[in-house]
Amino acid sequence: MTWQAAALLVAGFVVAGLLSYRQHLAYQRAVNALAAQENRGGMLLVSGRAKGRLRGAVVLLVIDRRRGTVTRAQAMEGSSVFARFRERPDLTGPVAGAEERAGSRLLGRAVHEALGMASRLNAGAIRPHPT
Repeated sequence: MTWQAAALLVAGFVVAGLLSYRQHLAYQRAVNALAAQENRGGMLLVSGRAKGRLRGAVVLLVIDRRRGTVTRAQAMEGSSVFARFRERPDLTGPVAGAEERAGSRLLGRAVHEALGMASRLNAGAIRPHPT
């Protein structure tokens, strides 16, 4: 391997690392913005993720603990570091049917994970749909 090929390989890893870090910062900004906008009593912010072979999904759900409903949802789906969070009004509504409203298998698994986290944080009062 020549030094030019090695330099190109190292540059590729550096670019991939920087783009991954940029996506992590976008996730952090989305969580902080959602937490600041939905900072009310009785609300719970949870996230879930699912990884496939080539694609992945991350979901942020704001759940009203008292009513057991998803009041706001954002999701990031994609196969590259350029994916961004988008509002998902189709996921809002009763917690019981949120997985079915997800639309894709990966997003459904991410919603299931988020609802499991909500159930643990809320001492089991919020129950996701059994799989």
